[in-house]
Amino acid sequence: MAMDERGAARGPAPQRSANFGLAPPRGFLLPAILLLLTEQPGYGYALVPRLREFRFGHVDRPAVYRALAVLEHDGLVTVESEDVRSGQVRRVYAPTPLGQKVLRSWMSVVREEHAHLGEVIRRYQATGTTEAVLAEVEGGWVPELDLEWSAVSTTSLWRRRLMPLDDLDEARERSDQPEVPRAEAVESTADSESAGGRTPARFELDPERSAVIIDARSTVGPISFGTVGVTGALYAVVISGAVSTEIPPTGRLTIDVSALHSGNKVYDAELRRRIDARRFPTATVELTDCEPSAPCSRYKLSGEITFHGVSRRAEGTVSVEARSDDQLVISGEQAFDVRDFAVPSPTMLMLRIFPDVRVRLHAEAKRVDV
Repeated sequence: MAMDERGAARGPAPQRSANFGLAPPRGFLLPAILLLLTEQPGYGYALVPRLREFRFGHVDRPAVYRALAVLEHDGLVTVESEDVRSGQVRRVYAPTPLGQKVLRSWMSVVREEHAHLGEVIRRYQATGTTEAVLAEVEGGWVPELDLEWSAVSTTSLWRRRLMPLDDLDEARERSDQPEVPRAEAVESTADSESAGGRTPARFELDPERSAVIIDARSTVGPISFGTVGVTGALYAVVISGAVSTEIPPTGRLTIDVSALHSGNKVYDAELRRRIDARRFPTATVELTDCEPSAPCSRYKLSGEITFHGVSRRAEGTVSVEARSDDQLVISGEQAFDVRDFAVPSPTMLMLRIFPDVRVRLHAEAKRVDV
């Protein structure tokens, strides 16, 4: 209940007016109906469910019949009567030659509007906000941004570059060997102190706001696989909104690769089969070193990536924004060659995915007291 100046109730508060829903563009019914009639002549009532296939929101019969009347008046459709039952006649619509020419012109308008809407998506993705990244992952969007990136992976071994795919079994056998125990740099770092007497704080990733997107190129165009739920922790000293590298930040991230999805069930099933997701459901990133790279909170990282049971040393550059001394936002990207992790390039019928992929990480981490 809303209150007046004296604090008395004065009825329910008005509903929000800043609502935005899916709706057809202005005048969209005209070219949409002409398109459907080009596919198959039909009557007004039958056009309603066919128009709903475009998924542009609610479409009712009155609006369809008004659009048909406009098209008929302008000579873009013809109407013929068809007997349905005794005493009942149905009006069947079909495009005229003029209607076909007008539809061709209207498709140029639709294509231009599609390009403008694509620009909106590209600009939204370019904001790099957490919401934009999550929208891309959750919606299974095909990447709208420029997909040019270096094909050279920091994990690549030159001899592996020359290794035929038939020799991958040997690499897999090596990856099956028991892992040599290592000292946990993450735990030891938590006990160390910086030059200023500071102890690195623990920042835990928020899995609901941390995501990984893998952009791949294929013979049919770009494909993106994404997943939220990245977990792990970082240990870093944050001073005045910046990450200190006097004691290099360390940490460990875990990615649920079995949850990677593109929105295409066939592609997703093939990906899970190729990476053997049942056997290797997660990938880990262990950060062991960090140094400033450039202004604007960019850092050069180095560490080890374990994926598909294969571990590789890797380097990369990320942006770390300290929104406060208690919250970090990490974002960055790096190119990898999947063959460096004993994963052959997926091939499905006429589809071939190239081995070099771009991995994008966006994560939010909050400081926790330990």
